[in-house]
Amino acid sequence: MTRAIGRLLHVEASPRGGRSRSASVARRLISGLTGVQVERLGLFEADLPELDGPVIEGRYALIAGDPVGEAVRGDWDAIREKTAHFLSFDAWLFSVPMWNFGIPYRLKHYIDLITQPGMTFSVVDGEGRGHAAGRSALIVASGALDVRPDGPLAGFDFQRAYLESWLRFIGVSAIHTIHVRPTYGPEDVVEAAMATAYAEAEALAASLCLPERV
Repeated sequence: MTRAIGRLLHVEASPRGGRSRSASVARRLISGLTGVQVERLGLFEADLPELDGPVIEGRYALIAGDPVGEAVRGDWDAIREKTAHFLSFDAWLFSVPMWNFGIPYRLKHYIDLITQPGMTFSVVDGEGRGHAAGRSALIVASGALDVRPDGPLAGFDFQRAYLESWLRFIGVSAIHTIHVRPTYGPEDVVEAAMATAYAEAEALAASLCLPERV
């Protein structure tokens, strides 16, 4: 059973601000939610700790069950803080453009930061257990190529497929994906894609606001 959505984190992975088509559809979805507290995290504005050599060595200490070294303790305190912030929400909304068949590097950086043993997942008896179990994620995935699963270009999708796989790994129980494709081409084609995505966003928002059945 998924948790009711009281607090939602909107992770915005585009640097384009008001010109971002994925963010525009995400905002339409948010506008249809009632009784939900929304916080925005703009990744191209966020202060994300570096994952350099010494910090990575601290990760191996965590895996071994040892404390991290004094030199990188502050970095790992910051990582723990960002991970705890992420897990404090009932659900997450990711607005993500496709960059070179995948996701923007700032989103990958953020995912690498918060996907840590003992924080967003644990390994018990050789099996991974995600700490985000029972929660929901909403993905607004945009791109110039139409890489939807039933299309001829599906093999180029390392955007939605990666995000959904990662979310399942950390335990997310329900994932809803809205495609905004294509975002490049004749104006009428792009506008039709936007209209379809807006309609799907409104419908998803309405379904999320329905009372749970007893």
